[in-house]
Amino acid sequence: MKKTLIIALLTLVTLAGQAQIHYRLEGNIGHPEFTGIMSVVDLLKAQEICTIEVVNGIITPIEGDLPEMALCNLNDTTTVLVQTDSVPYTTSKLSLSWLFIDKGTTRVEGMKENWLQQSGTPVSDEIATFNRRMDETEDKAAVIYDVISRHTRDVYGIILLVNEGRVYLDAARWIELYDKMIRENGEYISKTPYLSGDLKRTYDKLKAQPVTSVGSMFVDFAVEYEGKTTKLSDYVGNGQYVLVDFWASWCGPCRAEIPNLIAAYNKHKDQGLQVLGIAAWDKPEDTLKAIEEEKIPYPQIINSQEIATDIYAITGIPEIILFAPDGKILKRGLRGEQIERELQKIFGE
Repeated sequence: MKKTLIIALLTLVTLAGQAQIHYRLEGNIGHPEFTGIMSVVDLLKAQEICTIEVVNGIITPIEGDLPEMALCNLNDTTTVLVQTDSVPYTTSKLSLSWLFIDKGTTRVEGMKENWLQQSGTPVSDEIATFNRRMDETEDKAAVIYDVISRHTRDVYGIILLVNEGRVYLDAARWIELYDKMIRENGEYISKTPYLSGDLKRTYDKLKAQPVTSVGSMFVDFAVEYEGKTTKLSDYVGNGQYVLVDFWASWCGPCRAEIPNLIAAYNKHKDQGLQVLGIAAWDKPEDTLKAIEEEKIPYPQIINSQEIATDIYAITGIPEIILFAPDGKILKRGLRGEQIERELQKIFGE
């Protein structure tokens, strides 16, 4: 009898330990024409958490328990066949992204292009604050570092590190946050093969790179194209300030920065500024076409592919770096009006 009681108590304790988050979902999906059943799918674990009933786009409130915060999609449980050139596959008629399910009541609001906005929980408030801060500041790396530092134990911080972190953080800060996540949340990360593999590949890549953070001297590289070899040292470290833009023709944000770079070049070239474009991850013919379309007047290193971005630990473009006349890295991650403000500190109005 005692043994049975002990086993029962242990079972209850185990179950209680597993159900650490009690959640509630309500709101609308932004599709008033939809009535049916949707599956709430944990994206990282690739498993269904629950199903919800939706009537005229309105979610019938549902409650449940989870062991930890989860990043989810809402998928229509009916499927359609997609014909491709290779193997046909089935997919949901309607799939909505992303939803972080945390403790408390999550209010869902459907948005354009099938994205979801959420409110009502601590992580929902954090997401809203993060988006506002990113819109208001030019030092996006500082915002991202701050938020990830406070979310190293949950999936929200992990997703930020995988996405925005790789775009805005330098190698040293990215590695620091990764190491902290592994110490504090390594067991969770290890249970999601896609996530753990992706993070580890980025970590290994950044650890193997030379130091190219602010304050370091530039690291040279050479690129061959049509029988001609061009080196970064042909431009950097020769007594001029050099603004280097790592970009690609297919990258919308890259193309959006080109007018800012042209304006900086035209305004400061007679004061000692050189602007240099480095085409990465791009077909040379597409790069040349974009140069013509954008009427870019400054020189380019074409066909660098991953040579330059690997050396400078760049995982997202555009990446705009300002080098001092002696080749020291002064600024990384410049964007928009920040470019001209940094140049005014050097050349004045």
